[in-house]
Amino acid sequence: MSRRQLEFTEVKDVDQSSKLQNTEPSVFESLFEPSGAIQDIVILNTEKGFVPETITLRKNQVYRFHVVNVDEKNKNVSFKFDAFSENHNTVFGKPKVFQVQPKQDGIFSFHCPETELKGKVVIINSERGLATSSK
Repeated sequence: MSRRQLEFTEVKDVDQSSKLQNTEPSVFESLFEPSGAIQDIVILNTEKGFVPETITLRKNQVYRFHVVNVDEKNKNVSFKFDAFSENHNTVFGKPKVFQVQPKQDGIFSFHCPETELKGKVVIINSERGLATSSK
């Protein structure tokens, strides 16, 4: 006694494309959808300090940080961004990449403990501008 169909006479081509065109995201998909495009931020760790030294970001936006040590005197130092639990070893010329999504506004600092260099990130609760930087 087999469960196979004994008489197989024709193959029907069924158009399933109408089922695939549902443009409504499911509840599950909407939970993991980013709130906007990821914006890249580059921070250079130089002999004279971080460039940029101050960065302004928007609350709830996703940012991808690229921290690059370009200090030829200190080729193996740390980058600490305690407010976002980001602590990284930065080796000369090798970028460290991580993402943050600020949930509250305020002023937060980042630093290099070995060289005592400091910088700050200002998080604003505004829809006006995207990331800006200044020296």
